[in-house]
Amino acid sequence: MYYFSKTYTPFRIYLTIALLSFIVNEHVFSAEKIDWKDKALQTGNRLAVLDFSAKGISDPMRDILTEQFRQNIKKLKIYEVLDASMTNQVEIFYPGEKIYGECKSKGCILELGRLLKVNYVVAGTIIEKDKEYFVNGKMYSMDLEQEVQGFSIENVSEIDSIRLEMKKLSYNVSGLEVPDTISIEASSEVLSYVTKVKEQEKMPWIRLPKISKKVRSLMYSTVVPGAGQVYSKRAYTGLGFFGAEIIIGSLALLAHSNYQKSWGGFQETYKSYQIEDDPGKLIQLRPDIVRYANDTKKHNDFLKGLRILGASIWSINMLHAYIVAPDDIFVNTGNLGNFSDAESKSKLTTWDILSGFGLRGLIIRPVFKGSSLSSYSPYTDAGLLITTPIGLYFGSVFTSLTYEMSNYSFTSSGFEDQVEGSSQTTALNFDLTNKIPFGGNSIKKYAFLGRSNYSDGTGYLIGGDLVYNISTFPLSFALSSRANMVNTQSLGSTMWVSLGVNVGIKIP
Repeated sequence: MYYFSKTYTPFRIYLTIALLSFIVNEHVFSAEKIDWKDKALQTGNRLAVLDFSAKGISDPMRDILTEQFRQNIKKLKIYEVLDASMTNQVEIFYPGEKIYGECKSKGCILELGRLLKVNYVVAGTIIEKDKEYFVNGKMYSMDLEQEVQGFSIENVSEIDSIRLEMKKLSYNVSGLEVPDTISIEASSEVLSYVTKVKEQEKMPWIRLPKISKKVRSLMYSTVVPGAGQVYSKRAYTGLGFFGAEIIIGSLALLAHSNYQKSWGGFQETYKSYQIEDDPGKLIQLRPDIVRYANDTKKHNDFLKGLRILGASIWSINMLHAYIVAPDDIFVNTGNLGNFSDAESKSKLTTWDILSGFGLRGLIIRPVFKGSSLSSYSPYTDAGLLITTPIGLYFGSVFTSLTYEMSNYSFTSSGFEDQVEGSSQTTALNFDLTNKIPFGGNSIKKYAFLGRSNYSDGTGYLIGGDLVYNISTFPLSFALSSRANMVNTQSLGSTMWVSLGVNVGIKIP
């Protein structure tokens, strides 16, 4: 019995050690597999390269350099890089940014990365000065919510050189050593690059300002029923609205034609009735007059109903176009420096729609008068100016609609005669800030041209404004000049030039 136990014991020990080794190895491998998965979930490799901001170079060239930088990183296969179409599908308005869709601050970049659902975001600036290029950029980690890497290029003199340096940057951003043999594909790639730049630089001279998708859809359907729905990829609904208006318009044309015939018949018959002396023929004409009058009223009532129906469908079409349009993403935050306070919302508010509108109170006094007003003394009067974001870009000059209302008053030396009234002007306001270097962007320069209705005549108003905007608050102070050229009933053709000041507020 002892011998059996003695011979079995080594075998039992060996078997126990083997089982323990297998169990330990299984647990080790399982633990390593679980840790690897957890690590992958916590530290992903999705990366978005935002379009670099540009200074001194054209937007098409900026876009080409950004896209090449993005593709270079993608080729290294360290990160899962979002395509430009995916990166640019989200535009946000972040408090503190000057332009809608612009994203330069840390809070805005992190919020944009969160919306894109990436782990890293790269943002930067390309500057050209005196034929030399400078690049500054940063990489942000969404997991850490902070900058993790910065990069820069300075004093690069040629376009091929800047492309080569940015290719090297893609290695640095990816955490790889730059190969000694790195180069750029010169001939065909440069030719393709130049061709793309030339094609993209053929931008229309007249273009609309940046407006939200919902407002754009509303504008399209306001002009052509159903156009906003087509823009919002609701083609069948849009064609339905357009077809309904076409049918109503066709019925209206038919009803108008019948109305014209009935009205013409009524006029001719009634004219004959007025000059007829024969009682028998008068008796014959009376039923025709009544019939034509009834037909005219019937067709006119039908036209009124069609107008009401057409206007109602048009209004519904406009409202529907606004509702179904894709949402722009806005960011609402009470603390600009705290990313955790940022909350996104997917619909426009009344405040957002009114953004860009402004109101200015005007105090103005004539300083020069025409000959017909030479014997009159001017008074200081008040006015009101409403600015709007509605307009077009003519090159770099934004031309917007403006409405101005102001009073004017002149009195003769003996106070026995007065010329006074008010004017209402619908004008074009030309933003010449980019054309006139004086004062830079801190002082806005505007030219003013409009058609005016005066209390006793009509005329034209020409002028200009120098506006200083307070950056920390939507207040502005301005110096204004106005030249009034009026054709009045009382004085004939006259004119006066006024100077004034105004204080205004603009909805940001």
